[in-house]
Amino acid sequence: MSRYTYYHVLYVGMINIMMFVPTILIRDRFNGAISGMLLAMVIGSIISFVIMACFERFPGLGFPEICDLYLPRWFTIVNTLFVGLFIWLPAGIIVIYAYSETARMFFYPDVNPYINLFLMVSAALWASTRSTRSVQFIHEIMMLIISPFLLLFLVKAMVNENFSWDAVRYVAGYVNKPPSFKTIVSATFLFSGHFSLVLFNRLHSDGFHFRNRWVVPLFGCFFLLVTFFVPIGFHGTVGVGDYVYIWSMTADSMIMEYGFINRVLFVFLLLFTGISLLFVMNTWHTAIMFIRYTINHSVAVEEEPVPKINIWLGLGAGILSFIFMRFVNVERNQVISEIWLMARFFTEMIFVFMMLYFVWRKKKENAFS
Repeated sequence: MSRYTYYHVLYVGMINIMMFVPTILIRDRFNGAISGMLLAMVIGSIISFVIMACFERFPGLGFPEICDLYLPRWFTIVNTLFVGLFIWLPAGIIVIYAYSETARMFFYPDVNPYINLFLMVSAALWASTRSTRSVQFIHEIMMLIISPFLLLFLVKAMVNENFSWDAVRYVAGYVNKPPSFKTIVSATFLFSGHFSLVLFNRLHSDGFHFRNRWVVPLFGCFFLLVTFFVPIGFHGTVGVGDYVYIWSMTADSMIMEYGFINRVLFVFLLLFTGISLLFVMNTWHTAIMFIRYTINHSVAVEEEPVPKINIWLGLGAGILSFIFMRFVNVERNQVISEIWLMARFFTEMIFVFMMLYFVWRKKKENAFS
């Protein structure tokens, strides 16, 4: 069962290639991005190991249920609602807007943006309203289909004849520049796939233990380095800062002679359509289940048929996505993404200390029992 958690770590690393982190890191490539990435590797790995070790102590329980064991009910409700409404729900809205605009710009720029958003919201709405176990199965199937092709493209990018290792070495030479806090926080997001345990730990049975935990820093470090250095290797140390859709332009710089695949861009965008919908499915499903927990204390991981409340909450998330599109553009979305990354980091740190407290309480109870 531990493989499901590693799927979350994998897709969070992949989604950053197109979404949150590259713009921030490349913007600071001469001003501390390298040292910030090194610190993020250490911080992200430590947080991942701590969170995974803590949740092992509470098999079958999500974060809200663990809170109910040791904290007042009112605090659990406030905490769960805050995380669901201000961390998980906005994450899906930000990504579905960003990717619907990216796909529209490169596939069919003359189409009404609301039509493209409607198609993506419809798919995400259906997937996110399924039961938790169904969401997990959907996630596994999609990752097994998408990840081999995407990893192939990333490896081919690094061995491409147009890739400049001199540009990579030049930027890496700025390792002595101190990083900004925003750079560190942004880079740690690539390691935060473990954060899904706040809900999906409900699927783990008694006696569960994580195996091969070294996979988490391996995935995180790999995608962090690829996210940052591949665009620099293709576009140069200065030219890389001239692009808005940096990874889309990087993919469009590649050609593969594999049957019908010539321009990598179109296949690349199709793969990231699946990755983006996976991200939205997981974030909205988590938000839905957290809100439900505050209403009716629901913890079921298998539900047939789908409860109507899931559909109504999913429709609410979809409507908020259209409202979001009405008032933002690409530049504003980037600013909002950076604010969200900061909020996510502080929330995750609070969760770490809370989980350590819960583990301490459980050990104390076991010692007196």
